[in-house]
Amino acid sequence: MINDKVGLNVLQNIGKGDIIQMRVMDERHTNDLPIQKTPDSTALNFAELMNRALQKVNDQSVTAEKLQQQMISDPTSVQMHTVTIAAEKARMALTFTKTVTDLAVKTYRDLVNLR
Repeated sequence: MINDKVGLNVLQNIGKGDIIQMRVMDERHTNDLPIQKTPDSTALNFAELMNRALQKVNDQSVTAEKLQQQMISDPTSVQMHTVTIAAEKARMALTFTKTVTDLAVKTYRDLVNLR
């Protein structure tokens, strides 16, 4: 049972199709992301989300490559397991990205060919 005014407001607005603002009770609920203050703010669109994800995958690959080059040029400056872990993270991220991309393309083709 909801006892506070905000809870009742939320329940009254559900059927109207309004945008419902949720209250943050604890800062840990936002995963250290800034809390959006305006009700008109929207979520990232899909293209921006994909670009950020691809940039992270690219950053992991670049980091792994730099560690490998550093291991070759100065073996005492970096530990072997650090290089191996970075290379494996980059490989896994790239494999996951390729899988998601392949599924997205397949889904798009299925939708286009749907008759």
